[in-house]
Amino acid sequence: MVASTYDVAIVGGGPAGSTCARTLVAAGARVVVIDRSMFPRVKLCAGWLSPRVWDVLQLAPRDYPRGLWEWRVCHVHYQGKAHAFAGKGWFIRRYELDDFLLHRSGAELRLEGHVKQVERADGDDHWSVRLPSGETIRARYLVGAGGTHCPVARHLAPARPRRAVGVQELELQIDPAAIERTRLGRDGEPELVLFDDVGGYGWNVPKSDWINVGCGTLDASAVRDAWKLTHDHLRAAGHVPLEADAELEHVKGHSYFLYHPVHLATASRHDALLVGDSLGLAHPITAEGILPATVSGRCAAEAILANDADGYAARLARDEVLADYLRVHRVLAAAPTMTRRAAAARPSVSGKIRRYAIARGFAWMFSGARLPAPRLVDRLLELLPDGR
Repeated sequence: MVASTYDVAIVGGGPAGSTCARTLVAAGARVVVIDRSMFPRVKLCAGWLSPRVWDVLQLAPRDYPRGLWEWRVCHVHYQGKAHAFAGKGWFIRRYELDDFLLHRSGAELRLEGHVKQVERADGDDHWSVRLPSGETIRARYLVGAGGTHCPVARHLAPARPRRAVGVQELELQIDPAAIERTRLGRDGEPELVLFDDVGGYGWNVPKSDWINVGCGTLDASAVRDAWKLTHDHLRAAGHVPLEADAELEHVKGHSYFLYHPVHLATASRHDALLVGDSLGLAHPITAEGILPATVSGRCAAEAILANDADGYAARLARDEVLADYLRVHRVLAAAPTMTRRAAAARPSVSGKIRRYAIARGFAWMFSGARLPAPRLVDRLLELLPDGR
């Protein structure tokens, strides 16, 4: 049996794993990234980046060498009304982004290596990862970055107080003229279909000669009906090319976990750390996943470099991105109380104003904007017992 020893072994080569690897390698650590796929590989994801991700990646948009679609208008359809809101963000193709970030990391790679076993023997201060090739990777630290079904996450069995969200989507290449003819706005501008019960949303993202169409729901059992609603709406509006219709009958499903503060309590154990979707860090409302993935990858690397794996969760909680996610989570928990009080104080507020406020707030969240006056939000939440 061949054995190789590293400072850190990272299982999963997506944005979380590659960001962690790059930070570690830059500090002189010997790092290996293990992934069951050969890169570039297809990764279903709408692929949107909010502005804060560039600082985490230490990269300017102009220096990203692959396809990049900047948008400044977000189109939201909610309860029969169409809105266009100013915002800012970018779309990428995960096929390109993940390959770029992984090979930029500088780590050694073991691709097409499905993990057969993860273990840490009693009294051993190293983790062992067995690969199909017969090689055993030994590492002082182990990072699980392989998504919802990451073998490291299965081993650590993190707490999951809520079910995973359900997603149906497809990214396909089509004649760019057909996309231009049918898209709602400009190239790269997202069209979002916010469901009436605010239990999820559908999307249509034009990327020159590619489109990504899909939907996600908080209740995974409702995702098939939600996809039909999304598809029917886009087709009736004429916003997807007819050439795509046959392929859109065969969308692919997947699932992942939204941020919950309980997840952080199980972020690390015995020098194994979970990052990105392996831990469950997607935005509590929009389900944005790339930003928290990169943030967690960086925080995990910093904890490892400080020989403070047990302090990883605290580092995550202090980060401004995850601190905002906690506030959003608490606002959602307090929403029933806040709604009752608002209705009692202003019973005459019209449904039209309420619908507009929900659509506008969702578009604002989608652009990745920070919560304003976070200390004031914290203070207000302290006054609501349901806001914990």
